[in-house]
Amino acid sequence: MRIKKYEDFSFKYQKRRIKIRAKTCKGFWRKFTGKMFTSDEKPIIFEFRRKILVKIHMIFVFMPLLVVWFDEKKRVTKIRIMKPFTSFDESEGKYVLEIPLKNKLIRDFEHMEN
Repeated sequence: MRIKKYEDFSFKYQKRRIKIRAKTCKGFWRKFTGKMFTSDEKPIIFEFRRKILVKIHMIFVFMPLLVVWFDEKKRVTKIRIMKPFTSFDESEGKYVLEIPLKNKLIRDFEHMEN
């Protein structure tokens, strides 16, 4: 069985369908490190076996991120812009998407305020 490195992930947000190609993170260590110690601007998606409380911190993350939590049906449950080294947040979700703010996909969320 081959593990996919990238996955096409689509969801609805404010009556718009948004499609993102994101690096998949399914293993414990990859979920733990996320965007820590990297300058990679590719979005990443964390997938969990079931809906759980997912805590996100920005320690050793060198770029601001847009973080989106989703339920089992890929419905947005929470969105937050998180700043390097200073932010912490949590919410329940089955999927969590991290998009670096430098990424061109961020224009879909430009209207947001922190």
